[in-house]
Amino acid sequence: MASKKLHIIYEDKWLVVIEKPSGLLSVNHPTAKEENAWHLVREYVKRKNPRGDAFVCHRLDQFTSGILMFAKDEGIQHLLRDNWNDYILDRRYVAVTEVVPNPKKAEIRSYLTENSAMFVHSTRNTEIGKLAITRFKVVAENKNMAMLDVQILTGRKNQIRVHLSEHGWPIAGDKKYGAKTSPEKRLMLHNNRLVIVHPVTHEQLIFESPVPNCFLKYFEGK
Repeated sequence: MASKKLHIIYEDKWLVVIEKPSGLLSVNHPTAKEENAWHLVREYVKRKNPRGDAFVCHRLDQFTSGILMFAKDEGIQHLLRDNWNDYILDRRYVAVTEVVPNPKKAEIRSYLTENSAMFVHSTRNTEIGKLAITRFKVVAENKNMAMLDVQILTGRKNQIRVHLSEHGWPIAGDKKYGAKTSPEKRLMLHNNRLVIVHPVTHEQLIFESPVPNCFLKYFEGK
């Protein structure tokens, strides 16, 4: 394995699926050209096959943990990216909010755009914003916090973080979008389930990643 930070949960001739830890970038960044998930997966693939390569299919925010998928072939990458909604059947996250949402279950829809400071927010201007749809339900709660099962029907940048924050339920540790607490010194958002139609074999694949213990401990016995 290329690095202790590379935890592979699925691999075949066309795909590599990993569990990305919080803090690891998904792709290159000017300040971290090597220390990112894409570089680690690419290094791993090339060690097994010097002619091999890895291609990014989607991204997770740096401090979001969980399931991240790469293609071993550029054609597969384009096939998935260009037809994402045809191949992705379900994409779910676990989020811990520092306020208990009311209602406990809802669908949030808005058009998202990004300003020059790279701050994503909702807009009423449908010409510049992109439709984002987020569904959630509270699965556990204590006096101050809630654990949510979140399903995204679109894959916009910072979508879950923005939608929850704009309704007054910021994710714990998300200072950028209004959180006042950071009990685990990380963004408490984890991609725990990805269901896809395999782009080559067309079989349905279900990838799951356990909810981090540092999330669960706040709701033990609740």
